[in-house]
Amino acid sequence: MQERNQELANKYYARGITASEKGEVELAIEDYTEVIKLNPDFAQAYYQRGLAYAQKGEIKLAIADYTKAIELKSDYADAYYCRSKAWLHLGEEEKAKLDMKVASNIGININTALNETLRNYDRAWKTLGNISDI
Repeated sequence: MQERNQELANKYYARGITASEKGEVELAIEDYTEVIKLNPDFAQAYYQRGLAYAQKGEIKLAIADYTKAIELKSDYADAYYCRSKAWLHLGEEEKAKLDMKVASNIGININTALNETLRNYDRAWKTLGNISDI
């Protein structure tokens, strides 16, 4: 029975990733929630659901999921990194700094940081453009 649950959890996880990539955030959250029901120790499912919640602007739910992922996998640098950004979004600068430091010490996945930078490039460029107009 346990093997069947893990197989089903893996299918929901894969479908959640696909939904996330297509921008189908609600479906992704539903799929990751199913994964967690089937395997409550699946750290990556909490992390991915946290990303989806953050995309929806549900920052506190994202933080809760990143935190659970970290509880399950204490060296989850990407979860620390994303939680740091979420804390910063809420104005919790000290918590953000602590998480970023941990992520750096563990060895944040450079691809995560690069992808985030590229996703925010337009917004950053517009901000820089506004600064130069001053």
